[in-house]
Amino acid sequence: MKKWILLIAISLTLSCGQLITPEPAIVKRSPTPTSAVTTIPTATSRPTATPKPATPAPTPTPTMTPTPIIYEVQSGDTLLGIAIEFGVSAEAIQTANGIIDPRRIQIGQPLFIPEPAEDDAQPTLTPTPVPVIVRGVSFQKTPQGTLWCFGEMMNPGSVTLSELVVEVNLYDAQGSLLASEAAFTQLDILASNQSVPFAVLFEEPPSTFAQYQVRAISATPLLGKPRYYLELRPIETSATFIGESTYRVSGQLENIGEHNAEAIKLVVTAYNEANEVLAQRQASLDVVVLRSGARTPFALDITAPEGTVARYVVQAQALRAP
Repeated sequence: MKKWILLIAISLTLSCGQLITPEPAIVKRSPTPTSAVTTIPTATSRPTATPKPATPAPTPTPTMTPTPIIYEVQSGDTLLGIAIEFGVSAEAIQTANGIIDPRRIQIGQPLFIPEPAEDDAQPTLTPTPVPVIVRGVSFQKTPQGTLWCFGEMMNPGSVTLSELVVEVNLYDAQGSLLASEAAFTQLDILASNQSVPFAVLFEEPPSTFAQYQVRAISATPLLGKPRYYLELRPIETSATFIGESTYRVSGQLENIGEHNAEAIKLVVTAYNEANEVLAQRQASLDVVVLRSGARTPFALDITAPEGTVARYVVQAQALRAP
């Protein structure tokens, strides 16, 4: 009897030993998704508890910092064209890069493109609703094989305009477009009942064209309190023929306003008897600051290869010095 009791006890002891050290349960994991979510590893389960899937910790969404856009100016670029391409205003690019004259950006010049503002509407190259008049159009071929289209934009309204852009289209006899170019006017702003000249260059013009279209594609009312300064008066002007269709226009520029002027630009425009623009020349004066009441001399050479110059006009524009 004792022998059977001993065998039963040994049997029970062996059975209890198997329960103390069970084989660990194998937990099958789902395939790891290919994403940025990080999952916390499953903790080792205890023998007396059923393991539960671990809840992944929420991964914070990183804040994306916009990469600065630097654009390198290419041949034929204009500030307005670059602004249209990136969906920002030309004024925003001009301000961000400290550009005084938007027509004088250089090939290879790096431009920082700012983030579009909420109120930045991408401009559309359609005829502007602002009433402007394009007149005095003429075409001048050069010995280098290029073609200039000259003319002027006139503002019959009561509001001063800015961001003035002219487009010239050349067509054949059937009305098919042969070439198209656009450019800013020679001065940045256009006051009421005044005109500013423009010059549009075709570097590779068609050998001939039968008809053309010249239109203003941008003319925006000047808002806010800009630094543009127009209280400049050309005086004692004269024109001297110096040969080979070239005239030298000289005189004095007087600051008749209350403020000092800087970044002065001067434009000379030559007309024929029919008031067509034959030639024009723009230059920046060497004087750094023209004080109120002061004068500075100027002299510009202007060439009109075709036609006879009947009259000329001198215009000036500057920025109000701080």
